[in-house]
Parts: sequence; C-alpha cells; structure tokens
Amino acid sequence: MNKQQQNSVMLFLASFSAIVAGQVIQSNGSSVMDFSQGVLTGIGIVGMMMTIVTLGRFNKRREQ
Repeated sequence: MNKQQQNSVMLFLASFSAIVAGQVIQSNGSSVMDFSQGVLTGIGIVGMMMTIVTLGRFNKRREQ
C-alpha cells in the first residue's frame, strides 16, 4: 500500500467517523447541537466525495 492509498483510506475513515458522529449526537432541541450535527455530516459528505475523486484518479492513472 503506497502513500496515496493510505491517505485515501484515512480520508474515508475520517469522513465515515464524522458522518457517524453527526448522526449519533442527540440535539434535544438545541440549536448549537443541530448546527454541530449539520457541520459534521457536511464534512463527512464532502470527505466521501473527495475519497471517490481520489480513488478515481488513482485507478485512472493505474490503468494507463
């Protein structure tokens, strides 16, 4: 496993953890907790998209 693959795996794990944390936190009507959930979920989604782009670039380069 080279450095780029390790970075992609770590990005995936961090994104997945952010999404899970965003879903596990209970807001109980608090605006701050609702905002925190949204931020964590948003960061997780963006991280997952970046993981897909990174893996796509890696596979494209590997095929050539």
